[in-house]
Amino acid sequence: MRSPGCGSRLRAGTAPVRRSRHRRAAIQGGALLLATPLLVSPAAAQLGGSLTLSSQARLRGQAISDHRPTFELDLVQDSSEGLYLGAAGAVVATRDDGLKPLSFRAYAGFAQQLSAATTIDVGLVHSRYGRYSGISGGRSYTEAYLGIAGRNISGRLFLSPAYFQGDEPTLYMEVNGNLDLGRYWALIGHGGRLVYLKNPSGGHAPDATDWQIGLRRRLGRFDLEAAWTGHAADRPGYDGKYGAKTALVIALTFTL
Repeated sequence: MRSPGCGSRLRAGTAPVRRSRHRRAAIQGGALLLATPLLVSPAAAQLGGSLTLSSQARLRGQAISDHRPTFELDLVQDSSEGLYLGAAGAVVATRDDGLKPLSFRAYAGFAQQLSAATTIDVGLVHSRYGRYSGISGGRSYTEAYLGIAGRNISGRLFLSPAYFQGDEPTLYMEVNGNLDLGRYWALIGHGGRLVYLKNPSGGHAPDATDWQIGLRRRLGRFDLEAAWTGHAADRPGYDGKYGAKTALVIALTFTL
């Protein structure tokens, strides 16, 4: 999955499929739970999407699917004016109970091209995680975001008034990049930093850094990605446990 988009499919976030790769990259991770179809008129709208099979799901570098395979469907409708609206749902292949719901993400926003090589993007994203995600405590959060994307690099800021817990405002900053290595290959990278804007009740929650580096192989309408991803923080993961902080994640995505 992608994180709202948050950048890559390998980081459990979010990546709505757009009509062009450049415009699509500018809005990865956007979302809004209560957005209405009135944002996009049927005559001007175009529906796109993707299907992604991943070896595991990770949220900002941290494992959230018990290192089990996941499957995500992402659908997005966008207009020629730059408005877009979409949703993504994921299931996980559990060890004992078969396929179970993992997460749901809804998003909406506006993307505007400033030039042939630069796009700005603003929007809202709401993410909710089920009990099979293993996330302890609160399992949902909403973020507003602002981003700018070029041909090979993009940056984005996410602001949440309550990140999972009721009184934990956060700022998440990320930079994503890709470098073509030929006709079909590309080097991909990501760096992110989660900052708590005030100490949560009960103690200090240290800020966290996540990262990813890998390769992408284009296979027609498929993208095959393999990336080493992880996080650094002196605290347990979203499941409240300490465990492996890095992993090789493989994902196969089909563009609808």
